Amino acid sequence: MAAISGVSQQSMGKDEFLKLFTTQARMQDPMNPVQSSDFLAQLAQFSSLEQMSNLNTSFEKMLSSQQTLEAGQFLGKAVIYQDPSDESATPGQGYVTGVKLTDSGPVLLVGNTQVPLSWVSSMYDL
Repeated sequence: MAAISGVSQQSMGKDEFLKLFTTQARMQDPMNPVQSSDFLAQLAQFSSLEQMSNLNTSFEKMLSSQQTLEAGQFLGKAVIYQDPSDESATPGQGYVTGVKLTDSGPVLLVGNTQVPLSWVSSMYDL
């Protein structure tokens, strides 16, 4: 299914699928109906995709919670960090005084610098 009424396959949601499904059922040729097994296969595919989407959402929430817990463990610790986009710069270091929650994940507050967790190369107590 490449495109139906200007709706691409990637953007077709549950509501669009159900509208298409019911329209297909209503508009079928009574002399040559679609096999019920075809309808069931379509519903099973849709159900599987919806469950995978729900599972993906659950995993994203779990990962976000795990990252937040991990970031909390950095509070009061000294860290060394490096901006991966500027490898020639001297690595930064300092104490983590806070954690900021952003849309892209938790960010450590090191002095006046906001440091994403992925930049941290080491953590230690002093």
